[in-house]
Amino acid sequence: MIIDTGISLEGDSISLIPLELKHTELLFEALKSPEVWKYTWREVKSMDDLERILMTAVTNKKDGKQIPFVIKNKLTGEIIGTTRIGEIDIDNRNMEIGWTWLSPTVWKTKVNTECKFLLLKYCFEELNVIRVQFSISGQNLRSQKAVERIGATKEGTFRKHRIKSDGTIHDNIFYSIIDSEWESVKKNLVYLLEKGY
Repeated sequence: MIIDTGISLEGDSISLIPLELKHTELLFEALKSPEVWKYTWREVKSMDDLERILMTAVTNKKDGKQIPFVIKNKLTGEIIGTTRIGEIDIDNRNMEIGWTWLSPTVWKTKVNTECKFLLLKYCFEELNVIRVQFSISGQNLRSQKAVERIGATKEGTFRKHRIKSDGTIHDNIFYSIIDSEWESVKKNLVYLLEKGY
């Protein structure tokens, strides 16, 4: 498995392009709503807060530990969010998809579905992984429903796994899709995208 941290992925309505620090201002504009961060263990109130998160992503990208992307709307050219492949375990052919934060302007559209389709297709069909996991705050019911909708299996809960800066303690819920499930999940994703969600 060769990891290309500079890969771009093209969908019908979005492009996933390599994240760089130069995207900080545009991402902050897209993600500055407190609603984006409400049910996560992260807190972004300023551009500096977001820059710290992005610096970690860029450092992990240089070290080959993550493949971070910005999400670009192909129709408008706007940056509308960010997502990543991480927890890359080459020996065991496992990785995680997550760190997905989207502008509220694209919530309840097909953007998140198309992101997951592009990332999962790359993981299973190009990198030949056998397992992709998702980890979601126990408070983030919207994200839990989103991964369940695409066909991920809930595996379990890491109790009291994350502490937010305000002292809020979050469980962490783990889901996965394995290689033998990919064709079925792929069909479901194609169906959802054709329906526009």
